[in-house]
Amino acid sequence: MKAVGVFALVLALASPALAGPVNSTIGGKRLQNDNVHNVGVGYPSLFYEWWNKGPRKLDWALKGALVYGDWAAAYSRGRFIRIGLGLSAPLRWNLSSKTRPKVTNDVAFRFTPGILLAGNRSDTFTFGIKAEVAAPVSIDVHDRVSVITGGTIPFAVYISNRNVGTRGVIPLLFRMGVEIKAASHVSPFFLFELGPGIAVGDGAADVSFAWRLWAGTSFWGVMGK
Repeated sequence: MKAVGVFALVLALASPALAGPVNSTIGGKRLQNDNVHNVGVGYPSLFYEWWNKGPRKLDWALKGALVYGDWAAAYSRGRFIRIGLGLSAPLRWNLSSKTRPKVTNDVAFRFTPGILLAGNRSDTFTFGIKAEVAAPVSIDVHDRVSVITGGTIPFAVYISNRNVGTRGVIPLLFRMGVEIKAASHVSPFFLFELGPGIAVGDGAADVSFAWRLWAGTSFWGVMGK
């Protein structure tokens, strides 16, 4: 798989250094700047996040997404959501930061509540509720590179009209990614998440592969801030 190849290549080329990119939006590191913008495109959505450095070890964001696939994660059993608008508010607490001679590790807890307004494959309206929990880990392996790993559980419920009913999905995803310091104010990223996904609806439950994939960039220092 291409994602695994990229992940392995980064690890192979990484050399001992002090720290990775200054601001992390997909990993476990705390923000160093007060405000960071993050944009990404992939599947199942295109999104924009406005990140803010909060008190103590908290960072928070406001997120808007154009969703064109299953909101929580894509499933091998087929797509339920056609297109919609997702709104959420990611919250991230840095739990641990350890610096060693050749690497720096950061572990965080991330909680993202959100709602979805969308149309489904039956051409009816769907209202979605999501409560996503994650344990993002940043591993700074180079002064310009952070490897991202950890796990994510994006639990979601889709509420549709009586002909379609209510559905619930619980993906259990392992994450692989990388953040790169391309310039002093720009940090591109790549993130791939894969794992089993449990779907419940119509009085039955099934398990299939679930995945999410994004590429994008974070940037800061706009208008001198």
